[in-house]
Amino acid sequence: MENRYEISSSLQSLLDHVEHILDIQINLMRKQDTPRKGLLLDAYTYEGSRTVIAFSNQQIGMLKDFVIAQNAVRLLLKGVAVKQNAYRVLTFTPESAIHGMEQIYLDVLKDEKTRHMDFWMKKKLMFHLYLLFYGTIVDLPWMLISHIIVSKMCPVMRNAQVYYLMKESMRDMHGLASFKDYVPRRYFVMHNGMFFARDLVLGEVLSEVKLNPMISIPEFKKFRNLDIKEMLTHRWQKNPWYQTKVVGDAMVTIIRKLQISERLSVQSPDSYFDMYKLGEEITVQWMNLMHIEKYYVWGTAREQQDALARQNEFEKLARLQIFGEE
Repeated sequence: MENRYEISSSLQSLLDHVEHILDIQINLMRKQDTPRKGLLLDAYTYEGSRTVIAFSNQQIGMLKDFVIAQNAVRLLLKGVAVKQNAYRVLTFTPESAIHGMEQIYLDVLKDEKTRHMDFWMKKKLMFHLYLLFYGTIVDLPWMLISHIIVSKMCPVMRNAQVYYLMKESMRDMHGLASFKDYVPRRYFVMHNGMFFARDLVLGEVLSEVKLNPMISIPEFKKFRNLDIKEMLTHRWQKNPWYQTKVVGDAMVTIIRKLQISERLSVQSPDSYFDMYKLGEEITVQWMNLMHIEKYYVWGTAREQQDALARQNEFEKLARLQIFGEE
């Protein structure tokens, strides 16, 4: 491993383990414009021979180590799937984009807060929401799994991990809050529900009460002490945050049925492929729950990169198909 940065012995052991399993060399890089979650550049997804894990220059100490560790675990799961000739990613095609954008447009027309928006805003909102959900569903299940694996393989990073999660949870939960009057309620609820499920599951698995969204997110605190009769009143049923909780609880139920904690409890070369398949299972079942299973398709990493490069073209094709004009 090429490394000119000071890292903990726990992270060093994890990186050595990943390199040994995948027979690769990992290069660490500090870059100013790197996202908070780090950046993984690997030969399985991008063309090139080097594998790089980049982290922000604002992240230091154990926080830096945690960000690197999380990306190293994701690299491990990708590599094991490639070795099994089973690696695939969620992507989109002109056909799936047309289907997804058309349904989003219909939902915009049905929603009482968005149906009166200007036509140009409705057209713009279609692809924005389509890509927003793509970016979340393609990432969140793997983020959830990698968090749990890191917590078990590198317990020394726990404090940094909890700090990271608390910061991210507040950002994620409120990312759409200022736009909730411009987004159909269904999509606001489903999008936030995914983050609610992530935080609730991680709070349980990591035994960290501070990660429970019913405690850490102000909008959810009001529901903690409500009894069933109160929750079923018209007042609460109309609350978007309560609806988010309902959807998030359903997603948590799915994860529990998949026995995620048990399947991630033992780290060994023989178990890593099952962990990878678990990520796919969560993705599929969450999409089915949200009824967006036809919005996206499974394909190769190259097909994903091509779709992202051609996204403007796909948007124009979808608008032409739906409206007869770009």
